[in-house]
Formats: sequence, C-alpha cells, structure tokens
Amino acid sequence: MHVNSERQHWLSVLARCTLHDLQHHWNELTKSEADLSNLPYRFLRKAETGLVMVRGRAGGDGQQFNLGEVSVTRCTVCLDSDHIGYAYIRGRDHKKAELVAVLDALLQTNRWSQKIRDTFVAPLASAQQKTRQNRKSQIATSKVDFFTMVRGEDA
Repeated sequence: MHVNSERQHWLSVLARCTLHDLQHHWNELTKSEADLSNLPYRFLRKAETGLVMVRGRAGGDGQQFNLGEVSVTRCTVCLDSDHIGYAYIRGRDHKKAELVAVLDALLQTNRWSQKIRDTFVAPLASAQQKTRQNRKSQIATSKVDFFTMVRGEDA
C-alpha cells in the first residue's frame, strides 16, 4: 500500500469508529505504554465544528445534486517530534476529533506506528468490515427482483 493510501485507510477507520471504541483502545494502550499517558502535543487548530455540503448523484452515476449539509469537526495537533496529525470527523464530537488527530500524528512516527496499527486500526477495521457484511446480508434477504411477464396476446 502506498503511504497516502495507508494514511487514508487509517484516517477512514478512525473517523468511522465511536469515541467509546477509541477511548477503550487508548486506555488499553496507555496501560502498557506509560509514555503515552501524558503525551505532549500542541494544538495547531483546536477542534471546531462547521457544516459541509454533501453531494449525491442520481442513480449513483448520474448528474450531481446537493443532498444537504452535515456537521463536521476538524482538529490539527503537532507532537513534540513535529509530526502533524489531522482529523475530520462527521458530527460535533470535539474529544473524538482531538484523539483521531493525535493518533494520526502517532501513526506517522517510527516508534508508535506499528503498535497503534495493531492496537487500533486493525481491530477497528475488522469490526467495521463485519458490520458492513452483516448489513449487506440483512439487506440481501429483503431484496426484491422486479420483472415483467409478457402475456400471450402481447407477443
């Protein structure tokens, strides 16, 4: 995987999980790694919430249209090692945005990258994949195929 696509993957996984899941994994990690419990970082941009226009396409590939607005929170932090972490999450959870930004910065370091991938990204991505598969299988059971029968006199 290319560096940018790896980063896109972990940011996507972290942004889609709940604050509860993030805090649970963070607490587990800080129990074993005392260095992270008081991790020094500074805000380049404190968490702030705004609105973003969501666009859609008719039929998935038709003409674009404005679907509506969604709340988004962003945050930017800088570690003492000068690694910068960004977070853009759907919703208004400032604490989650801050934690995602810190994790993004840590994932760019040589020291913490693999540990955080193993502790956060891999299990959360696996859980999200299971949820998607369960949702797909539930939807598949209710799928209705419409077809037209031709009557004899129409032929």
